[in-house]
Amino acid sequence: MSSDPTAKLTKLRELMRERNIDAYIVPSEDAHASEYLAPCDARRAFITSFTGSAGCAIITRDEAKCWTDGRYWLQAENQLGEGWTLMKAGLNTTPTWGEWLKSDLPPSSRIGIDPTLISKSECTTLSTSLSTSPINSTLIPITENLIDILWSDSDKPSRPSNEIFHLEDQYTGENVGSKINRLRDKLKKIGSPGMVIAGLDEVAWLFNLRGSDIPYNPVFFGYAILTKDDCTLFVSPTSLTDSVRRYVRENGIAVLDYDQIWHSLSNWQKRLNMERSQSQSQSQSQPQSQTNDVEMDNQPAKRPRTDGETLSILTEKKENEAKIIKTDKVLIGGKTSWAVAKAVGEDNVEVRRSMIEEFKAKKNATEIEGFRQSHIRDGVALARYFAWLEDVLNKDETWTEYDAATILENYRKENKWFMGLSFETISSTGANAAIIHYAPPKEGSATIDKEKMYLCDSGAQYLDGTTDVTRTWHFGSPTDEEIRGFTRVLQGHIALDTVIFPQGTTGYILDVLARRALWSDGLDYRHGTSHGIGSFLNVHEGPQGVGQRPAYNEVPLVEGMIISNEPGYYADGKFGIRLEGVDIIVRAETRENFGGKGYLGMERITMCPIQTSLIDVSLLTQPEKEWLNEYHSEVLEKIGPLLGEVGDDRALNWLEKGCRPI
Repeated sequence: MSSDPTAKLTKLRELMRERNIDAYIVPSEDAHASEYLAPCDARRAFITSFTGSAGCAIITRDEAKCWTDGRYWLQAENQLGEGWTLMKAGLNTTPTWGEWLKSDLPPSSRIGIDPTLISKSECTTLSTSLSTSPINSTLIPITENLIDILWSDSDKPSRPSNEIFHLEDQYTGENVGSKINRLRDKLKKIGSPGMVIAGLDEVAWLFNLRGSDIPYNPVFFGYAILTKDDCTLFVSPTSLTDSVRRYVRENGIAVLDYDQIWHSLSNWQKRLNMERSQSQSQSQSQPQSQTNDVEMDNQPAKRPRTDGETLSILTEKKENEAKIIKTDKVLIGGKTSWAVAKAVGEDNVEVRRSMIEEFKAKKNATEIEGFRQSHIRDGVALARYFAWLEDVLNKDETWTEYDAATILENYRKENKWFMGLSFETISSTGANAAIIHYAPPKEGSATIDKEKMYLCDSGAQYLDGTTDVTRTWHFGSPTDEEIRGFTRVLQGHIALDTVIFPQGTTGYILDVLARRALWSDGLDYRHGTSHGIGSFLNVHEGPQGVGQRPAYNEVPLVEGMIISNEPGYYADGKFGIRLEGVDIIVRAETRENFGGKGYLGMERITMCPIQTSLIDVSLLTQPEKEWLNEYHSEVLEKIGPLLGEVGDDRALNWLEKGCRPI
């Protein structure tokens, strides 16, 4: 297929006419709702030429539009091919792509989409919206993806099936049998016959397996079905070693080919329909018996309960019962595809937040300690890199953004248990740093200018944890604007890191803390403040986070969650600033305990200095100064001896200088 964007659109519109489709939706995600993709699933990038990780394209008979959020506006403007219109998602003047479909298309339009690439929940919402709008359009499942037809076999990368390996209990802190039993116990309480597991990170977490099918994410292509009696993993047979086959067999896990998921779901639908039919027949032929909705506590009390104790017991019981909403349907997660729901039978499934998503978000003690230790080792690599970079720039050596990033990766490779990067390193100088998710190209990346701001957002995968850290530096003479912006970002970072909050608080509520100092100067940033992080899994992990997205108001932050802390400021065409660290949500000791809720706080674990010469100290409060000095003292204490062990005197001298108190 020609790389000409106009030719691609012309051919796609021919395919749409053949299938009587008025509009075709091309989401960014793959069949597992992955944020990062294997090259074979980058369909939106293929048709638009825009390579950012977030967005949605819609092609009609005479228009082509691509929606993406503020992180990618500059990138999309540079990359979108001829014939495309950028839709800046998040602006009040920009409708969502769903709103646009129901307001700008002709009446009774047929809107096509690959049903594996849209979630069942989103499909339901969109279909209802389209059918009730004045245009009364219909969402049509197109099982043969039209982009795949355009993407010739010679050009389209094949689907990877790389070797899968077992992540031992010393890193996970919980064996697969325990995880399966926890899920089955909850399924039993709910009354559900089972669940379909579609998220790649959820499959990897459940079975304590890891892979490398998607760059930077230690996952593999797979599905799973868990019932009260059976557990089946659907995966490419070529990716399983003899030891992994033996491991899953010993744990009572059946293995079928990845593509067999659809046949198995179809068979499950037949059984469920038959059981439902039999149950309805029996209920019609037998009188219904009356049962109490709430079981009574028949245990004899050792003494009469006080009114307060009785109220407390009843309240606790009511809260526990409220958490368990019963259903006799198959459970699928909120991101599970429409295709999965259709295969099981849409009347047989219920969409809920994934139990696995909730389980893996709350890290156990082994995982938490792994995060601490991996971040200390990562801090050694960061200190060595930034010390090296400052040295070579002061010697007027020429280094591109890309080549410098490879030096950082090489330092990380020397660390114990290093398994790769956790995302493509953002190494950006000057105006490039204002492109929020900029990644330098191998050929033609800019030369790092020591008289401009340098932003480096990077991370690594280790067997015992995943890291994600951003630091912004200036190796020359920063402007007053750059110093003030940096200071305001730092104040937001400190505000979130030091907050104490009652249990039940969401990240949506806390977001204002990270923006308050910036808002005082009329500044802001167009991205979330925080995301969850997987344990040797995806660097972006839900459901928790801090930000302005309504979804962040649905899930409270709880003890054991891991989140990033990354406010920023970006002056388009000039510079960008971001300071990011990782925090563990921990129990906080408070003088009082109002409402008996219990209180939580943050434990910082990223170990890398913050450039003090970029700070306007007059803007800082005394507690902010104390935070910075205490942080630098901790960094020096934990990183300094390790730099001595590797014999990097340059890095040790750089660290000691960077950690001096202000």
